[in-house]
Amino acid sequence: MSEENKNQESKTDQPIFDKADELIEKGKILADKAEEFISEKANQFKSTETFGKISNFLGSVGDFLDKKSDEFHSGEMEAKIGAFKEKAGGQANEILKKAKEAGIKIGDAVEEQIETFKGNKDKPGNQNGAGI
Repeated sequence: MSEENKNQESKTDQPIFDKADELIEKGKILADKAEEFISEKANQFKSTETFGKISNFLGSVGDFLDKKSDEFHSGEMEAKIGAFKEKAGGQANEILKKAKEAGIKIGDAVEEQIETFKGNKDKPGNQNGAGI
């Protein structure tokens, strides 16, 4: 009987394997059709005016980047950057100088206020001082 069960199992398994093979074949056919469709649409897009405009634009961007790269490597950009650096450095030094002067003025004003408060504290009759 066990041999009979084996024969029945192999008979019932066979249609499942056939179905699986059939589904795999259908999947391959579908994948081939999808690839063909995508290739066809890509070729159609390549022949459009929009694709030509995009290609030209990207070409001009590439040319611009090549030109700027050449300028940078030839030293033209380095000179421009150096001039900008010097100008920015001079402006930064001027700002620091003004900030120092302002700091000194504020410090002097604070010191004067402290001295004023100290002077008021020592006067008789001041509410905060010894004359209370």
